[in-house]
Amino acid sequence: MPHLASRVAWAAVLAAAPCAVAGVGADEILLADFASGGATEHTWQQMNDPVMGGRSTGTFHVEGNVGVFDGEVVDVPFLKAPGFIKASTNDAAPFRRAFPDISHCKAIAVEAKSANHYSGFFFSFGRAHPTEGKTFAFGYKAAFSPAVGEFGEAVIPLNSFTDYWDDATGQPIRRCADDAKYCPTGNALKDVRTISVWAEGTAGRVHLELKTVKAVGCEGTEIFL
Repeated sequence: MPHLASRVAWAAVLAAAPCAVAGVGADEILLADFASGGATEHTWQQMNDPVMGGRSTGTFHVEGNVGVFDGEVVDVPFLKAPGFIKASTNDAAPFRRAFPDISHCKAIAVEAKSANHYSGFFFSFGRAHPTEGKTFAFGYKAAFSPAVGEFGEAVIPLNSFTDYWDDATGQPIRRCADDAKYCPTGNALKDVRTISVWAEGTAGRVHLELKTVKAVGCEGTEIFL
């Protein structure tokens, strides 16, 4: 099974990723910001759980060179559990990449500041969907904990992402570490397509200010699968 073999090989690469990657310059690739006016300044779209029958509210706008993700996650009545709000880039187009190749990188770094200790933040990228995946669960997803009260970097190793997660809570069903077939593939990292910031599965007020999203721990030699 060549496809599975390539996933196993890529999982081995991701497993070498540290929990935090320091440094600037050649080992980082800027994916998104709100100040450059160039290719890394994307169009973002807000989506909330009322599309699923929920009552959560949220907005996303740019103010003072930061993206402001604001709202409140409340229970979805028929689930009797908290829903979600999310902000996603939506400027990918057929035959054109919205993001650079990050297949030679080890982690995603989100530079952000939360106004409180809300604990339901997730980051996702791409549109991957395993055959056994939940109906509305698309993309590779992982939880992250932003700094509170001041800007800081939350570093999310790529081997902590999975495309097999619960679309009711955002939580992983099976992790990359559990099974290599749920790890981000080289092709998915070469063409990320879209990135999203979520507040999901935990009720509460949300106010997150985003400065940058970067791929970090990037090696000089690209990895092709």
